[in-house]
Amino acid sequence: MKRLLLLVWIVLQAIRLPGISSTEVVGFWKTIDSHKGFTTSVIAVYACDQTVYGRVIVSYDEKTGELLETMYDPQKFVEKLSHPQRLLDINIFWNLHLAKNRWKGGRVFDPRSGNTFNCELWVQDEELILRGMVGPFGMNNTFFPVESGDFPTGFVLPPLDTLKPCIPIT
Repeated sequence: MKRLLLLVWIVLQAIRLPGISSTEVVGFWKTIDSHKGFTTSVIAVYACDQTVYGRVIVSYDEKTGELLETMYDPQKFVEKLSHPQRLLDINIFWNLHLAKNRWKGGRVFDPRSGNTFNCELWVQDEELILRGMVGPFGMNNTFFPVESGDFPTGFVLPPLDTLKPCIPIT
């Protein structure tokens, strides 16, 4: 009987998948231009009162990969908002609550259109998946773990526990 229990325990340990669990979304993630392969933005995903939020902290030109701005010197205003706010001062997603193995019930803001959508968030195969949804239809955005070279020279990572939610005023 002991051998059988030991064998079952070994099999269960062996089938655990390595890597990030689906609830480990907090941290720094990047978007990549799929054709040219360079980083286009870095986001900080942080928790506040058991709720998850995300904001862009470094932005690069989507055509050239050149640095545009950082959270320490935000420049670009979101033109689609009724009250002018800088893109790097506001959250791009907010109010996600853990439900089983995904963060759900949140909203995501599309700065290009000015629209907000329902969203959910999870980690799969060490990639962060953000799904924006309208009714039963949705679209996934994939974020990848950051590397030191994804940040501009001299950029100081913000402590995630110091970030405070700032929801865009639409």
